[in-house]
Amino acid sequence: MGLITGQGKQPLFSFGVISDVQYADIPDGRSFLGVPRYYRHSILVLQRAVHKWNNLQHLSFAVNFGDIVDGFCPKDKSLDAVKMVASEFEKFNGPVHHMIGNHCLYNLSREKLLPLLNIPGQNGSAYYDFAPTPGYRLVVLDGYDISAIGWPQDHSKTTEALTILKEKNPNPDKNSPAGLEGPARRFLKFNGAIGKEQMEWLNHTLQNATDLNQKVIICSHLPLDSNAATYASLLWNYDEVMGVIHKYKCVKICIAGHNHKGGYSIDSHGVHHRVLEASLECPPNSDAFGYLDVYEDRVLLVGTDRMASTDMVFDSSPSCIR
Repeated sequence: MGLITGQGKQPLFSFGVISDVQYADIPDGRSFLGVPRYYRHSILVLQRAVHKWNNLQHLSFAVNFGDIVDGFCPKDKSLDAVKMVASEFEKFNGPVHHMIGNHCLYNLSREKLLPLLNIPGQNGSAYYDFAPTPGYRLVVLDGYDISAIGWPQDHSKTTEALTILKEKNPNPDKNSPAGLEGPARRFLKFNGAIGKEQMEWLNHTLQNATDLNQKVIICSHLPLDSNAATYASLLWNYDEVMGVIHKYKCVKICIAGHNHKGGYSIDSHGVHHRVLEASLECPPNSDAFGYLDVYEDRVLLVGTDRMASTDMVFDSSPSCIR
């Protein structure tokens, strides 16, 4: 099946996407489910992504969906590892917009991480938005706003997160979903939630986008729809966040990382959810990255190798092409 490319029209803008590089200078390993992970190869995937993005010459910017360094990276080498991966992103001929993932927070505090990656935000927060064209806005969420990792141990957001985990997950190991069923499996320490202030900001931002007649693309490390990702990878309060999003018709697509296998769904309100395949799980000489061509009536993800190309049409049933 061929890709639909907007009937020959030029996209309004285009941007590169990659997720879950999780680089570390350590031997290959496996996830807790036994999936192979290629810690040293992942930075080569990023290098090839940047090379391709630059050769395309029509990309306005790139978005990194979080987890640029792995949690197994030795702590005394974490800062250098983050700087190394960040320097590879800087070879792209345009701005790169980053977001926080759980593996980033295992290695560095928000205080160090945000300036390193030029992530805007106030008081340690990492949510922001920008408009690449008058008719579109990208909204970047901070899925670890309420989190047991990344904030100081005595911070109110850490306390709130630990309270949620204690209430929702009875296991001594809060990263274990044992005994949890369905959506309850999301209450794990490596996930997080969006707090009250960010929720109010999101509501205000979507109202503003509606007033300006802008279409919105939501970017989040943590997925927001269970049909596009496993229950264990969802944002803790994904249902509340989607409740805000569904109040408005401006949000067309939610893109996420974190769930390494990737996924795609269209929810009951017609919002597309695309979870990106992880760079970390690419065997040598394979890749997972892509770019989005954004049109008035659709967004086309053009994937490379293990990242599936996906034509997300706003007004009809789209198709997923491999």
